[in-house]
Order: sequence, then structure tokens, then C-alpha cells
Amino acid sequence: MISLRTATASSLSILFTIIAVVFGAASYLFTMNESGDFLDLQQRQIARYVGDLTFIAPDRAALPPHDSEDDYVIEVSYADGRVAKSSDQSIVIPDRAETGFSEFSDGKREWRVFSIITPERTVQVAQQMAVRKELATDAAARATIPFLVAIPLSWLLVAFVTGRIFRNLEHLGKELSLKATMDAIPVDLSTMPREVWPFVRSMNELIARLAVALRQQQMFLSDAAHELRTPLSALTLQIGNLSQSRGPDLEERLSELRAGARRVSALTDKLLKISRYEGEPLAAPTQVFDLTETVKDVVSGLLVAAEEKQLDLGFAALADGAWVRIDSDDLKTLIETIVDNAVRYTPNGGAVDITVKGGASPLLIVSDNGPGVQEHELPRLTERFYRGSGRGEGTGLGLAIVEAICDRYGLSLKLINRDDGPGLLVTVGFPAP
Repeated sequence: MISLRTATASSLSILFTIIAVVFGAASYLFTMNESGDFLDLQQRQIARYVGDLTFIAPDRAALPPHDSEDDYVIEVSYADGRVAKSSDQSIVIPDRAETGFSEFSDGKREWRVFSIITPERTVQVAQQMAVRKELATDAAARATIPFLVAIPLSWLLVAFVTGRIFRNLEHLGKELSLKATMDAIPVDLSTMPREVWPFVRSMNELIARLAVALRQQQMFLSDAAHELRTPLSALTLQIGNLSQSRGPDLEERLSELRAGARRVSALTDKLLKISRYEGEPLAAPTQVFDLTETVKDVVSGLLVAAEEKQLDLGFAALADGAWVRIDSDDLKTLIETIVDNAVRYTPNGGAVDITVKGGASPLLIVSDNGPGVQEHELPRLTERFYRGSGRGEGTGLGLAIVEAICDRYGLSLKLINRDDGPGLLVTVGFPAP
């Protein structure tokens, strides 16, 4: 896979190369045209200011060395009949009838001539076309040299700049790779280019979420170990006692052993449920369920437990058409946990009432006439393994599971003491399906 640095450097290098080539070619063509115009101007100037062609012989002046092929050929003819003068008698320039530029060939070379005609004389200045082309090409080539030099220099500049820019990203990668598992310190944005700030912020948010998940995992393992230690110790003690017992209380001890095993099984089941709700990603539910019918189905399974405590477990009001969009198993767990919690903490002979309200946002309300909860303890009831004062039974996970399900599906959860007497009121609000 190509790296981002290589891709950026290559793209910029290709771009700068194309720009240099285009501008170099444009400069070459422009210089070629300008050189032709400049040489034409020279011919005009020479024709205008040429005198009587009194030439200075090379041996009479120290002239710089040059190629004679580059010389202009100048010819002056007079209207009064004087003999025409020429800088090179071997070249015969054809006469013209009007002032201006023309071209001719002497059989060997092509020439460009400027003629200026006056009543007194005619001046003609000729230059070889090959010489003109050579001079123009040389000037145009020199004009393109800066662009040709700029191409490799631009490559070096691009490599240097991209290296400086992406060095911060390499530093970011090294910093992330060296982070410890529990290191939740965010990456410093001040050392990063502004363009990568959104990416770094996302990384910091991910680090924070991972830190929360790891803390939850640690708490879960710590709480699970703590809570399992007590029933397992009791089971170990019961098994030790049972191994030494042969008397009439054997059945009683076996019953206690079974009860301990059931508590451990129930605790393990709840631990697994809350772990799944907190860690497993949610797939959007596609089905809707009748809240009233589900409540009836769940409550029927808790009637035996209510009868053992002589509780009045019933329905205060059940609305028709209270449709909710939630996983069926999760909905049953939510209802069962709330009602079971109310049955568990309501004293013998008490009452547990269930209300289902319909409408756009259905409500599930479960109230009991138990001892209630002290006001300062209400916010902590959904903490894992928190039982509150005077609530010794249970695992302390029931309402934590309820809150996890509510958070998972965006449900509202309210826990308050009843204002018409002792007892707790639990309200769950469902969004429109």
C-alpha cells in the first residue's frame, strides 16, 4: 500500500513538473517569436541609420572574434546613378519597389531582407534565415533553462516540505504505539497541523471510550470476584459440613446447598446479562411488540413467587395498542427484573401494581408498598451490586441491568418514592416505535 507521504509528494512533484513544462514550452515559443521581432527591429534600425558604407577593414581595428556567417549584408544604391555599394559583393540582393520585408534565396541560403526606399537612395539589409533561426533558438533555449532547473529543485522542495509535514504524523503514530493499555491521556493537539485536528480529536475520543470500557471491565471483574466469593465460600462450607454429616439434618443441609447453588447460578446469569448489554453492539430492532401482552406474559411467571409472600400482584391499568420497538428477549428481561425486584423487596401481605399507558410514547409503571428507599440512595440504586440500607436480599444487579437495557434502546428510567405512602415507583418511558 502506498504511503500518504509518497502519494502527496508524487502528486505535487508531477503537478510542478507539468507546470514547469507548460510554462517552459510557452516561454520557448514566446522567445522564438520575440527574437524574430527583435532581429527585424535591428534590420530596420540599420537601414535607417546606415551611412555611405565606408567600411572599416578588420586589420584596421581590434574587433572581437566572430563568425562572418552571422554578418548582415548591407547594400546601398543611389538614384543619381552612382555605383551601388555592398558589404558583400558576392551576394546580390534583388531590388524591391517598396519599403518593407521580403525573403529571397541565392541558390544556397535563404535570406530575409528589409528594404527602405527614398527618392535619393535605396538601402537593403539582409540576414540569413538560418542565422536568425539559430539566434532565436539559442535565446529561447536559454529562456527555458530556469524552468528545467526548477523541476528537480521542486522535487527536492516537495520532498523536504512533505517530510516536515508528515513528521508530525509519524510522531503521532509513535506516540500512539507507545501508549500503555490504561493510558487515557489525550494526544496534544498543539504539536499537530490543524488539518489533522479532526482525526486526532477522534483518536482522543476513542482513547477515552476505550479507557471507560477498560475501567468498566475492571470494575466488573472486581465486583464479580467479590460477589462470587461469598456464595462460593458458603457452598464450600456446606459441602464440608455435609461430608461429615450422617444425621437426620442431612436433607436440610442439602436444601441449603441447593439454595446456595441457585444463588450462584442467578448471580452468574445476571453478570453475563449486564456484560452483554454493556459490551455487545446493538442491532436496530425491526419488530414492534405489544407492551401490554408482554407484561401479562411475564407477570404470569411471577405469580408463584408473589403467592408465597401473599402479595397482591396485579394490574392497575392496561392500555391497548401500546406498541414498542425493542428486542423481545430484552423487553421481557426488563419487565421481569423490575417486577421481580418489587416482589422481592415488598414485605409479606403487600401489593405490587403494574400500569401500562399507551399513546405515542408508551409507559410502564411498577409500584409497590414496600419500605421505599432513602432519598439520598435513589441515585445509587442502578449501581452494580448496590443494595441500599435495609435491602439485604438479592444480588444488587437487577436495576443495573434495567438501566443498561434503557441506555441500550434510548428508554427513560425514573426511580422515585411514592408520594401517597411508603413504597417505590419505577417508570420506564418508551420512544415512539
